[in-house]
Amino acid sequence: MVIITCSLVFKNNDISITNKTNINYDNYNTLEYIGYLNIPKIAMNLGFYDYDNPLNNVEYNIEFINTGIDETYLIAAHSGVGQKAYFNDLAKLSIDDDIYLELYDKALHYKIIDITRTPKNGSINISKSSGFLYLTTCDQTLKGYQLTIIATIIL
Repeated sequence: MVIITCSLVFKNNDISITNKTNINYDNYNTLEYIGYLNIPKIAMNLGFYDYDNPLNNVEYNIEFINTGIDETYLIAAHSGVGQKAYFNDLAKLSIDDDIYLELYDKALHYKIIDITRTPKNGSINISKSSGFLYLTTCDQTLKGYQLTIIATIIL
């Protein structure tokens, strides 16, 4: 399965999320979060919005992307400089590090199994199997590349 992650268009089969504009940062409402991404190693605990919330967009927050696969999620965010660079510390992660995803009423535990750097071409290949978490951002050490953290669910 390929999910397009370029130009703020994300596709999964027939699902498409397009560019959303005119968001005022002062309108953030953390009570609307549907979950949290928690990575203890890098002291990350970021809230995220539901798929259809206008703030669920890399231009304003981390973006929670529906893969259509049970307990498999894709989360994208910017890295680099500025207010929207939420994923700067992903490069500090290693194989076997823990990632926790609180989603609705579920607490999911994932363990990193792979870290990839691929040319930034606007797509990410994801498994059609359930139980994976993908975190992706621009690679800050290899310009023109995309960093993707792949984790598998721990039952």
